[in-house]
Amino acid sequence: MKRSLLTLICLAVSLVGVAFDAVAGDVVYGKNSKLKKERLLVPFFEDKPAATLGGRAFMMRADTTDFWSLEDVIVEAVTAGNVPTELRSFRKIVFTTPVVDSVEVLRKKHKVEMWVLPDYVAIGTDDDFVRMPMGPMAAQRIADALDCTLPTPFLVDRIAEVSEGHVDIFPFRPLGSRNCQPIVFQDSDNAIKALFKAHGYRFGQFISGLKKDIVLTYKIMTLSGYDRNVAIYGWHHPDGRAQQPLYVRHGNFYVDYSHGVRLIYNKVKVDGVEYNIREILQSPELYRLLSDEPMPLTQATYIGKPEWR
Repeated sequence: MKRSLLTLICLAVSLVGVAFDAVAGDVVYGKNSKLKKERLLVPFFEDKPAATLGGRAFMMRADTTDFWSLEDVIVEAVTAGNVPTELRSFRKIVFTTPVVDSVEVLRKKHKVEMWVLPDYVAIGTDDDFVRMPMGPMAAQRIADALDCTLPTPFLVDRIAEVSEGHVDIFPFRPLGSRNCQPIVFQDSDNAIKALFKAHGYRFGQFISGLKKDIVLTYKIMTLSGYDRNVAIYGWHHPDGRAQQPLYVRHGNFYVDYSHGVRLIYNKVKVDGVEYNIREILQSPELYRLLSDEPMPLTQATYIGKPEWR
């Protein structure tokens, strides 16, 4: 009886979520996000030596490593400091919330300041690195080590708004499981680097169109049914459209060349007051400052979710 009642409650919440999804986009930002000049060293990397492991050497190892073992290898490489110099500093993004009378916390404008890595997590040296796709468990472990969080879809859009340049998405044809192989991860990164060179961009700038983000969403962090899955969103076109709508149907063992990990420092300011970003995302009163979803996150992390093995 109790199980049947719980099932009905979960179904009702899920249906409410579906209904809210259609109207959750009432927060319209346009170009309310601004990229500031300030930089902040990632505290975790302050005492780490410069990277010594090159991206090509890492990918040779990755190509012969099974998924769950590779997750561990990725975390070890990043937390050992094997990342390019540009990923050792955050850049500041500031945005102003609009007034939305139907949302209590948005009945007046708020200034939000957050620190964001300028590109997706990459492994290697300044001259030899690869933007590294990974599963959500590895992404979360790295975020936790660096005192960071993964973005919500809403925050992915705010980051895209401050882009200093754009490249159009570069998709690969899906042939069997080929796009899930590390060799294709490297091919994709080579294509992105070629596009950077063609446009005159440099690594460390905010450039949109590179990857889909692994994101936090109530559909995984609050509702039941997708506990062992990964959520992806983004891959913005030059006109600002996201190629990938929020998608939660891949298991957390799935990763392909198009996935990326963008990290946001946990310390965020709202109207000059410092908060932990996860506390905001889990707060029924405050979460709409950083999310346009219909409910807060029960836990703003993938850690604690079961793994597909």
